[in-house]
Amino acid sequence: METTETTHRFGDWTVCAVWTKASRFPSELHITTEEPRAAEYGITSALLRNLDLLQHPDPLELDRAMNVALDALRVVRALREEGMGAADDIYLKALVTAYVAMNNAVAASAIEKMSFFLPCDSISIEKDLKEAIKRGFIG
Repeated sequence: METTETTHRFGDWTVCAVWTKASRFPSELHITTEEPRAAEYGITSALLRNLDLLQHPDPLELDRAMNVALDALRVVRALREEGMGAADDIYLKALVTAYVAMNNAVAASAIEKMSFFLPCDSISIEKDLKEAIKRGFIG
């Protein structure tokens, strides 16, 4: 898997973030300091707040990830409109594809975002995903 690294300075701390192409969050954070007094007190809440400011080095890749998620949600929506649900393997596989794509594209809960685009609530989506897990479509 291809990754990109970014380095940031926050006071006495150096943060190296490792990013994958399709995730809004870094897959790894390496936090170091060369200042002994900073290390005595540990990582501060101010540093943790600054970590929220980290941004993916390639925002176009995130836009592509969101487009993939929206396309997958269109398929799920069409299948629901045809009357398919948790009893149909085709629907469950499409739902899993949409969930994975949405998870890669958004910072907030993927299931909550999916319920915004689909004609069902997050509880129904979660229930259907649990059924997909039982059938081995997602691990």
